[in-house]
Amino acid sequence: MSTARLNQKQQIEILKKIVAEKKLAKVDPSVPEKPLVWVDCEMTGLDVFGSDNIIEICCLITNENLELVDQVGYESTIYYPQERLDRMNDWCIETHGKSGLTAKILEHPEQTLPKVQEELLAYIKKYVPNQRTGILAGNSVHMDRFFMMKEFPEVHEHLHYRNVDVSSIMEFGYRHNPSLMKLCPKKKGAHTARSDILESIEQLKWYRQYYLKSADESKDTIEELTKQLEAETNSKDPVSN
Repeated sequence: MSTARLNQKQQIEILKKIVAEKKLAKVDPSVPEKPLVWVDCEMTGLDVFGSDNIIEICCLITNENLELVDQVGYESTIYYPQERLDRMNDWCIETHGKSGLTAKILEHPEQTLPKVQEELLAYIKKYVPNQRTGILAGNSVHMDRFFMMKEFPEVHEHLHYRNVDVSSIMEFGYRHNPSLMKLCPKKKGAHTARSDILESIEQLKWYRQYYLKSADESKDTIEELTKQLEAETNSKDPVSN
């Protein structure tokens, strides 16, 4: 058998595997078509290029309708010894101390960084099996992504490069429609990873309901803009002139 024919056979097998994965995603109701991978990290500080580290991470996954595909999610601390935690800044020492996070970290020395990365990646792959299909979502989620690039590179590699950043909608809304944005329910700010994600999801649901237009609400606008686009296309088409 020639090398070219062998390569062609290998290509066919790869295509079959891709088709099978797509069928699985459509058949299995727990695998969303357009998944949002919500991640929130608690850190020792915000110096991503320095010595700060992720000390807690939580992940919840929703479909395109912001419905949780799994109520439990994944949540874990990442172990660091007391002397490392004592070097956090004053805000982190006070906040993580009051929330109980510092004590929880010390109670679980088995949760090392490599172990947590392996567990988190396995959890995400369970509901988002195909690489680069899960969009990272959260509040100011670019910062979580930066830290994940440094400490969870395998997880970062599995996710899509795009973000759904709820903070961006909030900031634009405060400039575009501040009167409405002032009525958005205030976040409790418990500063635990899971509570932060759940609040972010509810915040985006609120924006969807009150600030963003649905397809039905935009029906007339869609029809009008479609006609304009068709007219522009026809005017540039030399065959139709």
